[in-house]
Amino acid sequence: MNGSRCVLLLCLHCSALAENNSIKIATDEWLNYSNKDQSGYYFSLLQRVYPNHFYNVQFMPYLRSIAMLDQQQVDIVFGGAADDFAHSNCAALPIEIDRSDMLVSPELAEHYHSPKDLIGKQVVSQLGYDWQDHLPEGVSYREYSSLEQMIKLLRHKRVDAILDYREDIYHLLEQKPELAGDYVLVENVLKYSSTFCFAANPRGRYLQTRFDKTLPKLVGNGELRQLMLQTLGSDDNYPY
Repeated sequence: MNGSRCVLLLCLHCSALAENNSIKIATDEWLNYSNKDQSGYYFSLLQRVYPNHFYNVQFMPYLRSIAMLDQQQVDIVFGGAADDFAHSNCAALPIEIDRSDMLVSPELAEHYHSPKDLIGKQVVSQLGYDWQDHLPEGVSYREYSSLEQMIKLLRHKRVDAILDYREDIYHLLEQKPELAGDYVLVENVLKYSSTFCFAANPRGRYLQTRFDKTLPKLVGNGELRQLMLQTLGSDDNYPY
């Protein structure tokens, strides 16, 4: 009798998790990945894995979204890796190869061949991007909350290089032409795999289990690649 009661309670708990159709998400705004209108690669994948759900989305700097997930204030964070979190869990499989581009002066671009050429240089990126471990020893690395601020520092030669994403850099320079300067974009400087990450609680584990069961099917039938092509216009960052 006690065993049957435990099974019944477990089933009721799982049913309650499944019936809760609201998912709380914290994400940075990344062009064509997580747009403010809830379009882009991440949102398309979210809708495919969790259809008929309401998405409660909060846009914020990536570093803050890490804290929100570790504190279990949200259910999912986009574009993360296990090393980013202290108390959260990430999906078993990656959904993209995350590649960082780099904005530099023409002088640095002329002599740049690999990250080793950044030794002794002042390199900056956005808060929470945490590229430090991917850079060689001897690189001075700092993080700022604003891409606009970093471009101003580069223009005034107070830093040597900005690690960020090509789409976001070009979008900002188009929106604010006053930031224009004599810059060179170096593509595919650093890379790592990223995926969806989940809160370390019953709700997060339920969502992760569903994600980990669905993603291999989307890889196998080609749907994940198609989602990337439709939203990004390229499958250069496809991880399979």
